[in-house]
Parts: sequence; C-alpha cells; structure tokens
Amino acid sequence: MIYLVLAIIILHIISLPLMFGVKVDVNTDLNVGKMSFTFWFIPVFRKKINIKRLLGGREESADNDEEESDKSGEPSRFKKFLTDGAIGILKAVCVKNASLQAKIGTGDAAADGMAVGMLRIMYTQFCAFFGFDGDGGIIEPYYDAEILFFDFFGIFSISFADIIFAVCSVVFEKLAHIGGRRNYANVTE
Repeated sequence: MIYLVLAIIILHIISLPLMFGVKVDVNTDLNVGKMSFTFWFIPVFRKKINIKRLLGGREESADNDEEESDKSGEPSRFKKFLTDGAIGILKAVCVKNASLQAKIGTGDAAADGMAVGMLRIMYTQFCAFFGFDGDGGIIEPYYDAEILFFDFFGIFSISFADIIFAVCSVVFEKLAHIGGRRNYANVTE
C-alpha cells in the first residue's frame, strides 16, 4: 500500500507543470536594461544591464568572433546530442502568455522599416515554434530618434515528464542510427 501511495506522489510530481516567467526591458533612451527570471512567480534571477557600455564593446567583440570562427570545426557527438536534447525540450514547452511591445529607431527610415519587419518575423516564428497564437506584438518604428525600446513578458511551463520524454526520444533516435547505413556523397540510390 505504501508503494502505491509513493508511486502516485511521484507521478503527481513528475506531471506537475513547472511555471517560468521571463521579463526583459530595454530602453536605450534612459540607458536602462533589466532582465528577470521567475520560477513559480518567485524571482530567481535579476540582472541590470548598462546599455551604452554593452553597445560600446560590440565593435571589439566582433573582431574576436571572427578569429574564433576560423578555429571552430564540426561539433562533437556529445554537443550534437545536447543540442538535439535542448531542441526536444524546447518543443515541449507550453506558452501560457507572451506579450511584446517594441519601438525601434535608427535615425534612418529605411533601416527602421527593415528592423521592424525583421523583429515582427522573429516574433511570429517564435510564436509558431511554440504553438502559441500570440497577440501579434506591438512593434513600431520610431523615426525621430535613435532609440530601442523593448518590453517582453512571457509565462512558460514544462513538466518533468516532458523533459524525460524529450531526452529519451533523442537517446532512442541516436541508438537507432548507430547500426544504420552511412550516406556518402558519391553513392547513388
């Protein structure tokens, strides 16, 4: 009888949804950036960002990225497994609520239009990936000044069972391909 009670408690814990909240605020006009991450609406991580310092160091990091990109090769099997597992887990995430409000101004009307269009496409693809209808987000160009105002809020949930299922499906997929025939470029079928 005790085993049955423990099994029911463990199944309840495994199927219990874990609720995460994400809030990102960026305002270049006020030089304010904030990120917060909550777990069951209890703040777990908060970070303030100095936007001008972040944008000022961008030029130096671009030179370092070019040097490092030459050294990188094909990812290892373990990294590929971790990537596939992360994608499987992300596909299991349920979006409860998401809202985006943004204003983008670069000082050039054409660049503003391109940036707004790209951000709308990215937000729409984000909603499509997670199977969320979304409110379309309010993304507007700001033609009068160079400004970035970005306010995102989202509530996401996932359960331990979804994580276990995603990892096991990646493991079984990898095991199924071990004995399979390799594909070569010069082989015709």
